[in-house]
Amino acid sequence: MILCPICLHEFAWSEDELYERTPAGNYQQLSLEHATGARREDLLRAAHVRCPAPVADPSLEHHLPYTYVRHGRPLVIGLVGGPETGKTHLLASMIGAIEQGGLQPYGLTPYAVDIERHAEYVNTYVHPLMVERTALSRTTHRAAAEPADALLVSDGRHTTAVAFFDIAGELLRSSTHEATRFVPAVGGLLFVIDATARSARMGDESFRAVLDRLPTSGGRLDIPAVIAVTKSDSVRFEAPVDTWLYDEPDRLDQVDVLRESRDVYAFLHRRGAQAWLSPYGKCRKCTLHFVSATGCAPTDGRFPRGVRPRRVLAPLISLFAMTGVLRGYPEVGL
Repeated sequence: MILCPICLHEFAWSEDELYERTPAGNYQQLSLEHATGARREDLLRAAHVRCPAPVADPSLEHHLPYTYVRHGRPLVIGLVGGPETGKTHLLASMIGAIEQGGLQPYGLTPYAVDIERHAEYVNTYVHPLMVERTALSRTTHRAAAEPADALLVSDGRHTTAVAFFDIAGELLRSSTHEATRFVPAVGGLLFVIDATARSARMGDESFRAVLDRLPTSGGRLDIPAVIAVTKSDSVRFEAPVDTWLYDEPDRLDQVDVLRESRDVYAFLHRRGAQAWLSPYGKCRKCTLHFVSATGCAPTDGRFPRGVRPRRVLAPLISLFAMTGVLRGYPEVGL
């Protein structure tokens, strides 16, 4: 059985009913009758499974990549944060860092779940940001929830499909919009806080909207979370930001994760941002991190001196450790 992250329908799937995407973007049934060996594996690499959930609107019919469902329960990561927090830039910088081998020091190897969709994401977000030095537009509204990108992450023995959902902050406040239906399927949460935000006392409505929709156990959520204070380059000369921002880790040190979490907590608490710390109080496992998706602020929609991400993979590595994608670190997030 697989839980569809788009509509939350749980269904059984079979290799006897697979689909392929046509050049026009439609789906047609895929036949493997005469395919063997390398040819069969190549077809399966691009195959899709149709979610059988009935939908009133045919445009909302959806398919999941075969590679997404064949490795057990996928990890759905939801990026949570209001407008202008920098979620889109942070995710693009994360994927860019992964593309450049950022997971290798941790013994993890990434592959695209859907080769075409991954290439589309890289061409639409990562390349414009990292190469063309162009500031990205805000997350666009979509009629239904779809992952921004998805990767297979392997440690050589175990492989997990990881899907990243980046939904516009305005929609996360809604409990009825189709684009937010993925929320109960999440296995990890990445909360994004803008270090430059002025009104810190009220917190973020999108935080509450997500946390209030998830089931609790013993008064706390079992879903692990990370809090990323993005745009930290804007406060890089303030303590303790200056201690962490330019220290690029290439391994996971549980003691350092705890130290940084305490420093981020203290930083936000001093700024009167206790409401933004709600995930730390409500989630059973949570870590906190200073990050910068670009290293500087844009000028007229561009980064003339280039983009220099800082520590963008640190929150993701902690989340991987807490969810078991990265094995051997049971103390992270306690």
